Amino acid sequence: MTTMPPACTGRQLLDADEARVARASRELTKIAAALVSRPMDRDLHEQMRAFLDKESEASLASWDVLLQRTPDQLKERISTVLTVQALRTAS
Repeated sequence: MTTMPPACTGRQLLDADEARVARASRELTKIAAALVSRPMDRDLHEQMRAFLDKESEASLASWDVLLQRTPDQLKERISTVLTVQALRTAS
């Protein structure tokens, strides 16, 4: 009996580690871009501190999980995600 990977079930496309890394990457990119134009903005500094305090360890742990995947595993995940995404778009 084969089971579908988490990416193919329900509305969830990415597994937990992939989703956590993607969210962290978007949030950190948003903060970094804002810091370029407003480097002394206290709110941005607070956002960065909050991210580091609450989310960075879990995000880094998920990143380590993704780094452990072999090239073949990564290719398979990319293929699965793209296929599911294409099927969703087509329907």
